[in-house]
Amino acid sequence: MVAVFVVSALSCGYSLAENNSRPSLQPESQPTPEPEPTKPPIPIEIARLSALQLCDRLADIKILPTKDPTITDPIYEALISKGNSAIPCLIERISDKRKIPDPRYSVPHWQHYAIGDTAVFILLRIIAGGDDLRWEKLMKEMLSAKYSEEWKTNGIYAYFNYVSEAKNRKVLQRWWTKWLKDNK
Repeated sequence: MVAVFVVSALSCGYSLAENNSRPSLQPESQPTPEPEPTKPPIPIEIARLSALQLCDRLADIKILPTKDPTITDPIYEALISKGNSAIPCLIERISDKRKIPDPRYSVPHWQHYAIGDTAVFILLRIIAGGDDLRWEKLMKEMLSAKYSEEWKTNGIYAYFNYVSEAKNRKVLQRWWTKWLKDNK
């Protein structure tokens, strides 16, 4: 038993001495990197809703996110996660002119923002993913020539000017219906 203790002590002593002489693998002067911000999880009761049930709650979306993934809305995120299955009900909602508070943050708010606008912005996000150039290309394609040209000087306000004409929400809805048929 004494022999086992002596052998154990010697081998531990050797290990400790060896570990003390090793250089540290991490330089002490570099700070620990910050983790990338991530989206908050979607509450299970919202994640379990069907695409149609989520579309029925478009007016409840409080925030449409931009670049910061932590500033978002669970209904929005659940619709994005439904992907293509949410497209038909979102297209149905484009013509919904009921006014709601503009959920876009960090941009000037539009006083005539409607439920249909949220449907359009979510459709664009589902189709374009995070590709801003594809998002903008789709936006300009769905607008009439006049408003697509206006996009060059007024940006997103060209879209809002377009849908402020009552008939154009229905025109936009038909454009997206055709888009869906052509891209199934």
